Amino acid sequence: MPTLFEEVKIGNLELKNRVVMAPMGFAHTDPDGGYSERQIEYYVERARGGFGLIYPTATMVTTEFEPAPMPNVLENYSQATRLAILCEKVHHYGAKVCSQLSLGLGRVSFIDPYTAPKSASEVPSFFFPNLMCTPYTKEEIKFLVEKFGNAARLAKNAGVDAIEIHAYGGYLIDQFLTPLWNKRTDEYGGSLENRLRIVYELRDAVWNNCGKDFPLLIKLTPDHKIEGGRTLEEGIEMLKALDDAGFAAFHLDLGTYECWYNAVTTVYQEEGVQLYLAEAAKKAGIKTPLFVQGKLGDPVLAEKVVSTGLAELIGLGHPSLTDPHWPAKVQQGRFEDIVPCIGCNECIYTNLMNQRFACAVNPRMGMERDYNLSPANEKLSVLVVGAGPGGITAAITAAERGFEVELWEKSNRLGGTLVAAGVPKFKEAVAKYVEYLRTQLYKRNVKVRLNKTATTEEILKKNPDAVIIAGGAKPIIPQIPGREKMHVVEATQMLLQGDCPGEKIVVLGGGLVGCEAALHLENLGKKVTIVEKLDDILQTVKHATNNDQALRHLLSESNITIHTGALLSAIDTGKVTIEKDGQKTDLPCDTLIIAIGYHADKSLAQSLKGKIDKVFTIGDNLRPAKVIDAVHEGFHTARLLEELTT
Repeated sequence: MPTLFEEVKIGNLELKNRVVMAPMGFAHTDPDGGYSERQIEYYVERARGGFGLIYPTATMVTTEFEPAPMPNVLENYSQATRLAILCEKVHHYGAKVCSQLSLGLGRVSFIDPYTAPKSASEVPSFFFPNLMCTPYTKEEIKFLVEKFGNAARLAKNAGVDAIEIHAYGGYLIDQFLTPLWNKRTDEYGGSLENRLRIVYELRDAVWNNCGKDFPLLIKLTPDHKIEGGRTLEEGIEMLKALDDAGFAAFHLDLGTYECWYNAVTTVYQEEGVQLYLAEAAKKAGIKTPLFVQGKLGDPVLAEKVVSTGLAELIGLGHPSLTDPHWPAKVQQGRFEDIVPCIGCNECIYTNLMNQRFACAVNPRMGMERDYNLSPANEKLSVLVVGAGPGGITAAITAAERGFEVELWEKSNRLGGTLVAAGVPKFKEAVAKYVEYLRTQLYKRNVKVRLNKTATTEEILKKNPDAVIIAGGAKPIIPQIPGREKMHVVEATQMLLQGDCPGEKIVVLGGGLVGCEAALHLENLGKKVTIVEKLDDILQTVKHATNNDQALRHLLSESNITIHTGALLSAIDTGKVTIEKDGQKTDLPCDTLIIAIGYHADKSLAQSLKGKIDKVFTIGDNLRPAKVIDAVHEGFHTARLLEELTT
């Protein structure tokens, strides 16, 4: 029976195990698109952590037609030399490197609203639908194929162990493969055989430059999950056509930009969301080994996929960001020490906002060399107030550095508002992260005091060298006429309780907390209505596009009624009154859930000012924040504690 941690041969590619760091964009390149030192150290850390195969980010083979390329480019010897350094360092740990080569983004490129992208056909640009793409000429296609072969040769000479064709997800090659975007009438359009022509030409270009025995994989999307896109049945026919085409493995993917949450999964999807692709492929008799991905961070699930023969390789994308040592910890049986991905996609959001590529729960991701922890110069006593993600991270980090740490939490539980956030069934990943934090806190022997309210007097009595305040924010509760006539509860408290009285529920506030609370209550069988004063829900939420798509998709499939541009003006027994466009409407209501935001409480920090040398406020205590803010601030406050001044 196959196992995760056994040597495996895929074509001529020999791997020490079946665990792969899946390809993901990492935009911190050198100015010419070559691999930077920061990128190299990022990949080396995953090799150090035990991954058998490492994928650097998708790499363009030319910038001739897309001046705003994917993160990396491979078209000259200087770029290849830096790739060689990456390969050498990764090989030191027994891992292999697969270079995923791409012809580009095509219709999903985002140069500007005025420059038409080039694609297989004259189809609308994704980001600017009024901008029609310019079709590639046959001469330009020939040029692209030649550049692909050249990049493959450079990659092989640099020491990569395999090449993968980037033919998935609605990117340029996939645009040639798909009738929705390929309207050509020449030999590259029409029949499946013609649409696959570019794949065969790219394969032959690799073989001509690297030899027919060099491992060549291809990443494909058997199911686009969009109207007019490839169906699973069509996808299986495509796999059958390529099954004897000489590929070492099929790397399977799901979705496209129109439903990005399927391709880059979120907290809202179930584990193993893409496995049905492999099941369909195996059932259809596909002989080529399969490489699967999509929320496979649970070691038990990953092992089951391999042991049952569903797939030969397991790809971990986001789990390799949250914990680069996932393979080593699994192999050692240390499941409780794995930092779980919470599906927030801050990694995507920070990239889209032109910020540092960052992970909410791993502050060192992408900064492996910069953010190492050093032992404390002197053993300061550190008091952390509040056991949310920021406070626990600060306590863990301070303890790891050798400080004497005590953590006070006013409630009887650890985790802060993340406990509430992890209550809905679709937020199980958050609950797992809370459990991880609790485990690590106790493993660090931090002195924890629950049901301990931090007052100025109590803190001064303890007299610590440093205080880190992470007590969270307070909910905003509006004064609505008639409030005493109905059961009114704040959303976080409702989630902590798990339910609320009555069957007809109105949620005031269509932000992230309000929408998730509404979905949770509907899952309990309630009839739920959301009332939002802005013109649309989720307008104040700063999160990744794919998370926004996924949450809106859940809401669209629910029976939740949503009133936008509406104000809740009055409460009465059994009903609330809303006003919209000058009209008043009564809504039946047994319980009103308040989810209109939070405000920071800085009073404790202000009361300690000048009385204790080092007092720092983080997370929601500073301003209403996200998990990434709290965790990173907790980590860096403890990491730099001696250097920081109040």
